Amino acid sequence: MKSLGLAALFAVLATALIQAGIVLAYGWPAIPWPVEVLSHPRVSFAEEARRAIFYSSGLAKSRQPMIVIAGASAAQEGYQPGIARTVAPNFLVHNFSMGGANLSEVDQIIDHALKAAPPSEIMDQSLLVLAVSYPMFVPDQKRWRDPIFVPPDAIKQGEVLTDVEREAMRCPGACNPGSQFFKIAPGWLVALAKERYTLLLPIVRHLPVHLGDPLLRKKIWRQDPRKLLEPRSSKKSASETPKVPPEPYLVMAHRQMDFLTQYMGQPQGVLHDEQFEKLKALVNKVYSYGFRVVVVDMPLPSWHREKSPFFAPYQTKLRATLASHLDSQTVEFVSLADAIPDDEFRDSVHPKAEAANHWARVLIEHLRASPSPLTN
Repeated sequence: MKSLGLAALFAVLATALIQAGIVLAYGWPAIPWPVEVLSHPRVSFAEEARRAIFYSSGLAKSRQPMIVIAGASAAQEGYQPGIARTVAPNFLVHNFSMGGANLSEVDQIIDHALKAAPPSEIMDQSLLVLAVSYPMFVPDQKRWRDPIFVPPDAIKQGEVLTDVEREAMRCPGACNPGSQFFKIAPGWLVALAKERYTLLLPIVRHLPVHLGDPLLRKKIWRQDPRKLLEPRSSKKSASETPKVPPEPYLVMAHRQMDFLTQYMGQPQGVLHDEQFEKLKALVNKVYSYGFRVVVVDMPLPSWHREKSPFFAPYQTKLRATLASHLDSQTVEFVSLADAIPDDEFRDSVHPKAEAANHWARVLIEHLRASPSPLTN
């Protein structure tokens, strides 16, 4: 027993020394306030997942009404906290939107936010904006096994894991909303458990989720021994041309819309029920915490709305999904689909940088005009 105690003490001291060294070398991690998941400039979806996990605990210190925004990349860029705050000065505007998120991942992000909920008197005056568009309703099997976004090694493992779940492997008990500890522990204890990992954020992008990953990824484990006996050619064949990796995304707006059509992974115009059911359950959960819930149908260019085979079916299905919530007044619905002129989009979905002020102003104005308006 004594040896076990000494070993535990040694482990704690060693961890403390490592953390102290990281703080001395990189400084204390700078956590933005209000909370923003998007980094400037954008780094990666994995980086955003880490920020969502570890920055969410900061919500507990909110002492004024909040607007918490959750969605995908268009909401990230269009409703930046610093800009939105100038339009709604009496509210703290936090943006937990994640690049490439579907409703499953939004649900996980919201779990982290709800775990760090401030006092009820703040929650009662706050609102959660679920900023949605049709690409966010891509089924899990398609989104989280898509080789454009998911590493080949992760696809081979056969598991369907969101970016949040993948990054939560670094601290599964405190960081994965599906863990028993996360579900039953009070918010302050979950935040305390996350704190020891927060110090690693400056270097975590250089670390694997599991320390054995780099070793297991070495080509030697996938090497065919028979190839070792083949003669090696020092020169490339004249007919051999270097392979050019395919573009991970298309930048031209109309081609990007075509990409999104393929990305949905469904027959044109057909939308799977899975993510709409996720939205319905998410609204119920958030409402039970005391948040006022507003579902915002995100802006799209006019030509995108006209030509996409998914836009019209999505709007019909979205309104049908929310119908009972609207009747019971557990949710409010704001359509911004046609609220932004085409010349404010830099592609088929996202705002131009100079249009962010207008996007934020349009959102806040519509929230003020909704059935339970914002107060100035």
